[in-house]
Amino acid sequence: MTARPYVYVNMAMTADGKITSAAREFPEFTSDEDRRTMDRLRAEADVLVVGAGTLRADDPPMYIRDPEMLELRRALGKPAELPVVVVSASLRLDLNARWFRRGERAHRIVATVEDGDPERLARLRTVAEVVPCGLGRVDVTALVARLAARGFARVLVEGGGELNWEFVRAGLVDAVHVTVTPVLLGGRDAPTFLEGNGFAMDERRHLRLADVRRVGDELFLRWQIVR
Repeated sequence: MTARPYVYVNMAMTADGKITSAAREFPEFTSDEDRRTMDRLRAEADVLVVGAGTLRADDPPMYIRDPEMLELRRALGKPAELPVVVVSASLRLDLNARWFRRGERAHRIVATVEDGDPERLARLRTVAEVVPCGLGRVDVTALVARLAARGFARVLVEGGGELNWEFVRAGLVDAVHVTVTPVLLGGRDAPTFLEGNGFAMDERRHLRLADVRRVGDELFLRWQIVR
C-alpha cells in the first residue's frame, strides 16, 4: 500500500486573517521575505496544488523564482520544474493564463470531476493532463491517493480558502505554514485562510506550534496538526 504523502499548506494573511480583499485583488501585502519563504517551501515540494479560483483571480507565478531556492531543489534531487495541480470542478479556466503558457505540459495537471463538461475537458486536454477525481466535486482524498501513486511524497497546498478547507476537513493536512503580515483589511466578504462550512466547536482542529520566526513586523509560523 502506498503511504499517504506529507501535506502542508502555506498562505500569507493579514493580521485580521484575510488572504485578500473582498474584491479578490492580488494580495499586495506580502514581502520579499515571504516570497522567499514560499519559494523554499516550493523547492522542498514534489507537487504544488492550488484552487482554480486562485488561478482566475491572481494568475500567480506558480514556479520557483529565487535562484538559491532553485539550487536547493536541485540539491534535494528534485526536477527543476515543479509539477502543479489546479483543482477545478467547473473547468472554467482561462487557457491564456501564464500557467498554461509556461513550462512543459507534463508538469501541468488539472484535477476535476468525472462528470465534467465534455467540451471543456477536450480543450483542457490539449494543454494539460486531466485527472478526474469524484462526481460533482473534486474528491481531494482520491486526488492525494493519485499523487501518492505517482511517487509524490510532499504535497504543498497554496489555497485559496475553499481548497484549504477541503484538505483540512478531509484530515489530509500535516502542517500549516502562515505568514502573518502587519496589515488590516477587514470585510465580511473578504476570504480567509479557511473557508467552507466550518467546523462545529466540538469538531475544531487543534494545532501545535512547531516554529515561529520574526522578520521585521512579519511573523512566520509553522503549526503541526494534532491528530
